Amino acid sequence: MQNHRRLMKIFSSRFSISLAIVLIFQNLSPVSAYAADVPEKFDFRGSGYGHGVGMSQVGAFGMAREGKTATEILTHYYSGVEVAPVDDSAFLRINIADKIQSVTFSNESLSSVPSSLQIFPGDLAPGIVETATAATTLPIGGSLTFSILGQALISSISDPATGANTALPQGGIWTIRWSGTTALAGENSLLKMKVGTTTKRYRYGQAQVKLVSGGLTSAAIIVTNTLRLHDEYLRGIGEVPSSWPSAALEAQVIAARTFGLAKKDNLRKICDCNLYSSTQDQNFVGWSKEVEAVYGKKWVDAVSVTQPDTNTGLAILYKGKPIFAYYASSTGGVTENVQDVWGTPVPYLLSVPDPWSLDSTINPSYSSWARSISQANMAKAFNLPDVARYEVTARTGGGAVKRVSAFSTNGKSSQLTGEKFRSLLKLPSAWIQLNAKVISTDFTDEIAIAVAKNFWTTSQNAILVNIDEEPEVTISAMAFANSQKTPLFVTSGRKISDATITELNRRKIKKVTLIGNLNSLPSKTTVKKAGLNPTFISGADFQSVALTLGQKMTGNPLIIYNEESEWLATQSNTLMSANAPIIWKSFEKESKSVLQFLAKRKNSGIYPYQVTDNPAPSRVIVTRSLAAAILSGAWRSPIVVLGPEISEEQSVEIVRETLALYPTIASVTIIGSDIPSDLYVGIN
Repeated sequence: MQNHRRLMKIFSSRFSISLAIVLIFQNLSPVSAYAADVPEKFDFRGSGYGHGVGMSQVGAFGMAREGKTATEILTHYYSGVEVAPVDDSAFLRINIADKIQSVTFSNESLSSVPSSLQIFPGDLAPGIVETATAATTLPIGGSLTFSILGQALISSISDPATGANTALPQGGIWTIRWSGTTALAGENSLLKMKVGTTTKRYRYGQAQVKLVSGGLTSAAIIVTNTLRLHDEYLRGIGEVPSSWPSAALEAQVIAARTFGLAKKDNLRKICDCNLYSSTQDQNFVGWSKEVEAVYGKKWVDAVSVTQPDTNTGLAILYKGKPIFAYYASSTGGVTENVQDVWGTPVPYLLSVPDPWSLDSTINPSYSSWARSISQANMAKAFNLPDVARYEVTARTGGGAVKRVSAFSTNGKSSQLTGEKFRSLLKLPSAWIQLNAKVISTDFTDEIAIAVAKNFWTTSQNAILVNIDEEPEVTISAMAFANSQKTPLFVTSGRKISDATITELNRRKIKKVTLIGNLNSLPSKTTVKKAGLNPTFISGADFQSVALTLGQKMTGNPLIIYNEESEWLATQSNTLMSANAPIIWKSFEKESKSVLQFLAKRKNSGIYPYQVTDNPAPSRVIVTRSLAAAILSGAWRSPIVVLGPEISEEQSVEIVRETLALYPTIASVTIIGSDIPSDLYVGIN
């Protein structure tokens, strides 16, 4: 209790804190109602992108940044598997243009020497040099166009040298080969395919053009690219940026190879393919991937590293067989058990932690997201005349929506699975609505550790403060820590807790800066005994410490009056949003040192009311602890402090109003051991 006396003294006016919160929400814009209890739109908040089954690509990126290998990444996301070499010399047929009306091909040499393109009737076996004569060879600089006329496939070959246009014989299936590939010798070249205004280039394999009968409707064209899985196909996988860490790229290559192996024996009639070239299967972009500026070679190297020899490649195996290696961009913090999403249990596709997806520094677009769905689209998704309300009736083990029901004003209802709901409404993921995240501790050192996990994970330095004795110093030090891209932790009086030492060791941090009055901080000897190398920034009082910190920072200083400290616990998110040094002065007495500080910087300073809050906070924090309220300001998100004037029930309404003001909020973060999280789960 003694450790909290200073903090309670500084923030003694609970009424002021509560009043400040209430005043904030009294200024919220009222939400207009839609006639007859039918909402005009529905707002959703969530995290993650994709179905969430299998490997999280953002998670792979995060793990690779932490030094994990491709095998460690894959065995984390796929349960009970091994990574081992298998024969991957098979050919895959990839649908690169599906049910189109027209397509134009041309040939591009990769050198100054002319290349060639030949067209053969029928569907030739891949990789085998054809002994029969080609139907024609494309003129240099010419083009070949296939198009649909009624139920027929017609062709036109243009010759720029003569200006003539000729046609191929009638036929419904054609094979195109270009020089520099396994089936046609000659100068290395590319097949260029233009559909509409989009041109794509393919380096390897061969292409097939097939007429698909339309029955009562118009016929269509399917174009496929048949090429070797081992190298040719994998070089064109465009699933992740090539600038990512090598381990993440290798994990993606192995997952893509494994997915291809699982599909190689199933030629689907609907697409004349083993796989689509879109994210319906895997995103295959052809030549453009390996010739990306700067990083294209890095992707090719990742493919090569996973090839023990010319006919085998590393794959993910379960009981000796390649798995269906599903993967998605990111999740809501936990991957999905495939049974929850698609209904059938698979032993290696279980729910596993994926905290990297919630890290806004590596997943800025989808660590949290917000979408508004119109009444018309909502009603269409549920096949109802209108939707008056909806309810999430079940969640998966990973926290995503499993089932959702909608109710119409005519009394009818309809139900969708979470995945169908996501797909029909084009939501990024099924991790929607509000989830309560609990930091179930009342110890300030553990709270600081929990908050710091979100910040500066690669920093080799840390800042230590005594928040219980010096809350004002803590506020100034938080701004300083942010400017230095350094995590902030707290001392336990004049000691460093075991929990803090453990966290510093986990981060491999040895250098610490202790900020505050020396009588409130651990001694140099104490710090060194903990295996740390200390530096001290101290002063006679918190005002002088703040000025010292300010001298080490840039920006127009944020000035706080000493007399305002009793309500600043709930405003620390605003203070951190200033991105500026935080200094203190008395309202009644001018400070010479502050005046000198401002004069030297040629700044006049700004005040809290001039600071613009973070316009896109990712959470709302609920706590009883004033220390937690200060520390959680690092998130730059709204803070609700429970007390005599704000009950738990009242806080639910405040949270609800906060969500209306900030649709980007994806979670309620509860700090404390005695706040029931159930109050905040499912708030719309």
